[in-house]
Amino acid sequence: MRLDKIYLFIVLQYSFIYAELGLTLIGGFNHSNVIHQEKQLQEWSGDIKSLSFAIERKLGPVKTSIGYFQGGYINGRFDIDTTLNVTFINIESYYPINIGNMMFLGGIYIANPLNANETYSSGSSIIIKADELNIDYGVLMGGSFNINEKIGLRIILHYGLVDLWKDPLQRGSISSILSGINLYYNL
Repeated sequence: MRLDKIYLFIVLQYSFIYAELGLTLIGGFNHSNVIHQEKQLQEWSGDIKSLSFAIERKLGPVKTSIGYFQGGYINGRFDIDTTLNVTFINIESYYPINIGNMMFLGGIYIANPLNANETYSSGSSIIIKADELNIDYGVLMGGSFNINEKIGLRIILHYGLVDLWKDPLQRGSISSILSGINLYYNL
């Protein structure tokens, strides 16, 4: 009798845990650029477009995800174009407001740089150590549209609040802006 109750308790707990997993897979394309404090250096000739991936889960009233993306910029103001690619692992958390098939979201993110590479149109490149870069954090906002119960489309904007470089006087004071279009799949 006691084993039956324990078995029933385990089966019920397993079903509740399985129902609460609620994982969402997210993948898409990012478009990134930066804001420079000097207005004359604000003239960028291009930006970085890259893939991004994340896994998301609902935790209480908010949704939290952990993911991977690239950011950077292309500076073509001087005679040599400079391209900066930074790879991040990020955690973001947002509060969703659902209205029918649409969801509006607002929240925060933190992104830890894994590595960076600065290349020049002259053919040379520099590998930047992750310890030369600050942990990026900021606010995010966006919206999504459910195509059906499992699949949807999301547009999101990350606005960085911190200088990318630990020594902004030496490398230039810049903060990141990242926008993305993603597809998501609810498991």
